[in-house]
Amino acid sequence: MKSSKGKEDISRLLVNDSLLPDIFLVRYAQELSRNALLVYLWINMTGKKGGFEESDVRKFKIIPEEEISAALAELMSAGLINRKDKIFSFDDIKAREVGEYIEAVKARGEDPMLTGVMSDEKERKVLADSISSTFYQGELPYIFYRLIDKCLYEYKFDGRVCYKLFEEGYEQSKHRSLQQMEKMALSWYEKGYTDIKSLEKQLEVNKRTQKLIKLTGSLLRRRLNGLDIERVTGWAEDLDATEELVTQAFKENEFRGNITLKNVGDTLTKWHDLGIKTVEEAIRAGEEEHQENKRKATRKKANSGSVWRTGEEAGIGNDKKAEPAPAEKAAGDTVKEDISIPDDILDMFGDSDEDD
Repeated sequence: MKSSKGKEDISRLLVNDSLLPDIFLVRYAQELSRNALLVYLWINMTGKKGGFEESDVRKFKIIPEEEISAALAELMSAGLINRKDKIFSFDDIKAREVGEYIEAVKARGEDPMLTGVMSDEKERKVLADSISSTFYQGELPYIFYRLIDKCLYEYKFDGRVCYKLFEEGYEQSKHRSLQQMEKMALSWYEKGYTDIKSLEKQLEVNKRTQKLIKLTGSLLRRRLNGLDIERVTGWAEDLDATEELVTQAFKENEFRGNITLKNVGDTLTKWHDLGIKTVEEAIRAGEEEHQENKRKATRKKANSGSVWRTGEEAGIGNDKKAEPAPAEKAAGDTVKEDISIPDDILDMFGDSDEDD
């Protein structure tokens, strides 16, 4: 007789197969903080989809208590859970996604009942299949079909531009993040890179940007942060800066004790406004500027007269010393004065004309 103990033990095992949809993985999971991700997964695993409170999360002790409120707020901000009074509930992200898709199809003037969620015209299907097999091992998440539709029908991308979008995302390891892919697609659209010809310039700028980031980090001898990278990207995109011009711009600022990216950027901006595209032109412009500064200094000197100025010209000692009285003369001067001798004194000596 077989014991039923083993069967009873197995029946006590709780195996939850709450499979998370690919929509969560590609649209939300990669953007969530560790705390928010843990809370969402644990609540999902325990089957509390009908509703839960903050106290339920506290019982799990999976994250510090003081960080629970922030994690729940992040999940609400992401659109993954809702709150009514003290009760939290999961949002149906699959239903919401399908609803958004149907609205997008209607906006194109098509019948969503005839089009279908995962099918479209032949050209679109060939493009999607190619993207799936090349960059997703044949398993393209549904939500990226939505991105393909957006690129083709809303942004009016050429099919080759749409394919390049996923190629660039793959090379930059962004192809698994819907947010980053959408951000790149929007950037291309806003800059007008909707056909393959205009896109080639953007791709060239992207490659040049990466080279400038590496070069700038080497010249500064430090790792660039996010703000630094944004500034260097501007050099490539807005100023058409090359590696040679950036190197020369650093040399132009060597006289400074501490070269900053703003110093280099100001120099590159000045050259861009002057239409300078080569190092030779930059050097020549620098020499001409130096000569012009010398000419200005010379003209200024000529206009102001002698370089050396008297104290009175310089505004020093304006108080004039009073003129000395006529009787006051410098030491050593001969002084002649008309002295009158009284007559009675003269009579004592007699007339000088009389005989002795």
